[in-house]
Amino acid sequence: MAKQIALLLDYNDNYAKTVADGVAKYSMQNSWRFITHRGVPSVTFEQLQTQPADGVIGYLSPNVVQWLDERKIPAVNVKTDFPSLPACSVLTDNLEIGRRAADYLAGKGFRRFAYTTGPIEGICGELKFEGFRDRLAALGFECLRKKVREIPDGFREDSRQSLAVLAVEDFVGRMVIETCEDNGLRVPEDVAVLGVNNSPFVCSMVRPQMSSIELGAERIGYCAAQLLDQLMKGVKPPKEPIVMAPEEIVERHSTELIEMEDRLIPDALRFIKGNIHKPIQVEEVARAVFCGRRTLEKRFREALGRSPHEEIRRARIRRACELLRETDTIIEVLAGLCGYTTRDRFNVAFRKEKGMTPSQYRQQYRFAKRS
Repeated sequence: MAKQIALLLDYNDNYAKTVADGVAKYSMQNSWRFITHRGVPSVTFEQLQTQPADGVIGYLSPNVVQWLDERKIPAVNVKTDFPSLPACSVLTDNLEIGRRAADYLAGKGFRRFAYTTGPIEGICGELKFEGFRDRLAALGFECLRKKVREIPDGFREDSRQSLAVLAVEDFVGRMVIETCEDNGLRVPEDVAVLGVNNSPFVCSMVRPQMSSIELGAERIGYCAAQLLDQLMKGVKPPKEPIVMAPEEIVERHSTELIEMEDRLIPDALRFIKGNIHKPIQVEEVARAVFCGRRTLEKRFREALGRSPHEEIRRARIRRACELLRETDTIIEVLAGLCGYTTRDRFNVAFRKEKGMTPSQYRQQYRFAKRS
């Protein structure tokens, strides 16, 4: 008999919709039937109380968890809304989101940073801020904390330099862009904006289009469904939440500016990005920007804290990760598309940058291919 599964998800949220996609992919391997309301596989807690369910995945609160526990209904939580929720959880690594944002924005040469939340602040936002603030501190920078309406004043505190803003979610980032426009500020020239969740509807339907951190919510949904399946079969729950790192930063126009006092560096970065599919060397980068290798090395270190060779590797591996996630290109061919002449060299560089092989990375991020 088919298991009756309830999804407590709000599909107005892009994260929830993408989590549901992952659940759907895992459910294809099982005889699951989803409890629906008006044909949609999502129910409220009130509706759940009138429906027999064998398992639940969703945004769980303490009172929902208590009700489920009393009825011995297995459940998996997928949202970081409560710091000590007594339930199995598969969650986004919010600290890592903040750290990735800091590395990305600092790596583009920004030296002034701000973090902004929405009207309602919660544990997710606090963790993102903590990761962002602490990583920036480790890099030698401070982080302002501003409400959306305060961002223009934050920029004007030192209008000689651009302000790079991490918004807690995409909709907040969109509000920042619109607030800047209303106050005569340019994005990204005056204020660069990075969102979180990579919602196409929010990020693409604003001018300029907004860069955002892709969370990989489909992986979270798939993992949550896999865990629920185990719980329904009597497997003991894990002692700690399963925490999953974000996938990537999807770059759009809102962060395209490379903010450097030394204009040689942006030219070098553009050359590297435009030739990432070729086996370029540092000498070629130096020639492209009309300087010697030693000069380029010195100015790269001063501006970015890394060498041109390290930047070439970082750019290649970023491209490789995208291809590993989104295509079935065999790794030998993929290595060539990222400027490596052999798979062995590619493997060594990839492991140095990511701490795993390309095959392991693909297996981790392309779970839907698993049998």
